Amino acid sequence: MKPMTLNVNTKLMACLLSLFAGIASASSDCDLTVSQAQTNFGTFNRGTLSQAANGTQTNVIGKKSTTVTIVCPRPERITLLYRAASSGVGEGYQLGDIAHVTLVASDAQADGKSVSLAYQQQGGAAPEGNANTLAILPNIGIAPTTSEPVTHLTLQLTSVASVNDINQHVKDHKMLNGSGILEVVSE
Repeated sequence: MKPMTLNVNTKLMACLLSLFAGIASASSDCDLTVSQAQTNFGTFNRGTLSQAANGTQTNVIGKKSTTVTIVCPRPERITLLYRAASSGVGEGYQLGDIAHVTLVASDAQADGKSVSLAYQQQGGAAPEGNANTLAILPNIGIAPTTSEPVTHLTLQLTSVASVNDINQHVKDHKMLNGSGILEVVSE
């Protein structure tokens, strides 16, 4: 088992936001890798925050993408989960007490073929939904929508860091931290 940790350090008004990734394979002998172990969103302040595309009252600190690759020694049904404290704001995970990170999976390929993604509840239920882009939700996995088990899955994982509108007026430097585990479960 390889530990995956997502640590984000930032100071509001002039700060550095770093995303550190490590990996865990639970209930699986598949190998999970992330192309960039650290994602740096750089320095930001109120003036550099942008409005979220969906018009919500959230200000985007930044967006960064990385490639996630899962390789199994034999064909398996694969589910990818992210274990972290939920932010209580939509689909995000806590980033300190005033911000959150949303993780979005897209551009999935299973054994070299483009596939859609679906939500996978724990306990072996059939995947639900079918989309090319899915947010990774707390306590719900994502899986490729393929009728056959796979040996190789790649996808883009986009991290979107945001500060809630009500919190963007914090005047002090503030350290924001978050951590979690990216996990692959296979059967």
